[in-house]
Order: sequence, then C-alpha cells, then structure tokens
Amino acid sequence: MDADNQFEDPIAAALLSDSIYESLRVRRRSLFKQPLSRKLAWQSLILGSLAMVLPLAMAFPESTQALFPAGDPLTSTPKILLLGAYAGIIEALAAVALVYVGYRRIRHGESLTEQQAGRLLDIEEMASLFSLVTGPFAVLAFDGVFLLGLGGQDTMASFFAVGGDNPFAATTIPVSLLEVTVAAGVLAVLVFAVSRLFERRLHC
Repeated sequence: MDADNQFEDPIAAALLSDSIYESLRVRRRSLFKQPLSRKLAWQSLILGSLAMVLPLAMAFPESTQALFPAGDPLTSTPKILLLGAYAGIIEALAAVALVYVGYRRIRHGESLTEQQAGRLLDIEEMASLFSLVTGPFAVLAFDGVFLLGLGGQDTMASFFAVGGDNPFAATTIPVSLLEVTVAAGVLAVLVFAVSRLFERRLHC
C-alpha cells in the first residue's frame, strides 16, 4: 500500500466519490458530520446510561426506598420517571430515523438523486440533534437524581432542605421504572448491533 492510499483524506474521498450522498454530506454545513455508524454507537451508549438506573435503584439504601410508592423502586412510577421515559422516547424515535437513513442508503446506494440525498441528510441531522443533544441532557438529569438517592437519608435531606420536592413520589404513567430501564437496555444492544452492520455495509 502506497503512502497516498494509506493516508487518504476522507473528505477528498467523499467529494470524489460516486455517492451523491457522501459528496453532499461533506459540502453542506452541519453540526454532526460524524459517520452514521458512529452516531448510532454513541446513541447506544446514551441508552445504556439510561438503563444503568436499574442497578442504581436496586442498590438504594432503605431510607431512599421508603421515598418510593410502597417502598419498591422497581415496580413504582415515580415523578422522575417522566423524564426518563421522555429521554427514552426521544432516543427510540431518533434511532428509527437514523436506521431508516442507513436502510435507504444501503438499498438505493449510488442511485440516490441529489434531492433524495438532501432529504435523507435533513432527517439524519434532525435525528442527530435530538439523540445527541436533547436526549443526553435528559438522561444526565435522570441519572443524577438516582445518584443522589444512593447517598441515602442525609443526601436526600440536604436535597429537600434546598427546596427540592420528592422526585420519587408517585405519578400517573403507564410504565414502571423496571420496564423503562429494561427497554432502554435492550434498545442499546440493538442500536449498537445496527451500528456495526452499517459500518461494514456503508464503510462509515
């Protein structure tokens, strides 16, 4: 392998590529120029972080468990779960959008027109914005509250002292903490598997 091939410029390669999608992707302004497979891999990590709340809740001391309805974190529907479910829905919908973009690229390849490629890039950009910006902030806040719960009575008392309401109080939501976190974990594995598939099929 000669030096020119070994250190090929990926931007130049995309501009000279027969793929209208790749050529258009490197020419247009975007906050998220990373390959599709990498975005999905990051998204699987975000979903995994959401699922990590399950072992955190299982490790809660009794004083924190008592703050949940019936004293059972896993089967309860605490107020903070609204934020977790919101983050999960954002990530799930964004994953579907990114998988759709990858599917269209694999199925149609170089036959995509510039207009079709532009529409796919618009979908990818919007899905990336929600999955890599909005979603992570929601997951970070969700995980942060459960990390507070690990501190037990003293930590939660300090939280309440500065005006915080009980984030583990009951609310009306049709899913439990266990269901949300298990679904996030399963989705994280699936999204990561698809990211590896796209890396091989799309070479990005």
